[in-house]
Amino acid sequence: MVQILSGLITYLLLAIYCYEQHNEKVSINRVRQLRIKIQNELHASSFNAESLQNFKEQNDWHLYAKT
Repeated sequence: MVQILSGLITYLLLAIYCYEQHNEKVSINRVRQLRIKIQNELHASSFNAESLQNFKEQNDWHLYAKT
């Protein structure tokens, strides 16, 4: 029952997205585009988080070196 409801909710969210953003019905091409967009955003955010962590570590090292 949970899988059926989650599948239905996912489809409805996709239908809303496709209609509002592209004024069309759900298609496999739109689903693929959305999947790629989400993956790219996740990759960019994880890259930014790693860069921020490296930056913080470098700054901490400089703080210890100055004291």
